[in-house]
Amino acid sequence: MPIQRHPLRDGDSLQIERNGRHQYRVEGGEWLPGTTSLLAALDSGGFGAGMGWALKMAREHGGDLDAPRRASKQALDEGTQLHADIEAYIVDGTVAEANPLFVHWLQELGACESWVAAEQYVIQSSYGGTIDAISVELDGLMTAWDWKTKNSESFAKYGPSLIDAAQIAAYVDALDAMGSRWCCGTAKVGYVMRDAPVEGRWVHVVEVDLNDGLALFNASHRIHTLKQTIQDKGVRG
Repeated sequence: MPIQRHPLRDGDSLQIERNGRHQYRVEGGEWLPGTTSLLAALDSGGFGAGMGWALKMAREHGGDLDAPRRASKQALDEGTQLHADIEAYIVDGTVAEANPLFVHWLQELGACESWVAAEQYVIQSSYGGTIDAISVELDGLMTAWDWKTKNSESFAKYGPSLIDAAQIAAYVDALDAMGSRWCCGTAKVGYVMRDAPVEGRWVHVVEVDLNDGLALFNASHRIHTLKQTIQDKGVRG
């Protein structure tokens, strides 16, 4: 299982472990859920939107009901590869010229920022997560980043996701609670289009309101905890 030592402001470090279920713990302690599972309560329209997309994909492929699964896997693979290529660039300057999504990211965003960290585990008292990247400005202000790959038609229609804002706000709150060396005052989500540019750009950067994002995350967290409590009562009963 992957283990990281996260540097702290006081010169010490915190050992954080992540398992295959994307749960997190500190130095052999209790496993805590990742932010994604705690944000499920915000995805109220996710099933309906997903069904609509699946039916559209099947129609476009002559009624092939397996087309949505293949498209989902391809999108997941592309997103995973983009994250890996961005991490390699931030860590050691590797340029993945064969990945067009990475090339768009580098040209429109990557080469314009001063990066200090990538794919860093963060943890709070009740959750954990992985922050995609951290950059620093000339004045020392640090920014937390999250990468999302999107279909251009979907992004043009629906725009940025509130769930994404809530997730990265939770990461920033965890950085502060940990006493991280990388305490961020701002947070941004970089949306990379998979298939075509939107308004002439392949990469769209959205700055997150951290107060609103954290309020959303905490509300979803409370709903998740309440549902789990009720379910546990039902099992015990």
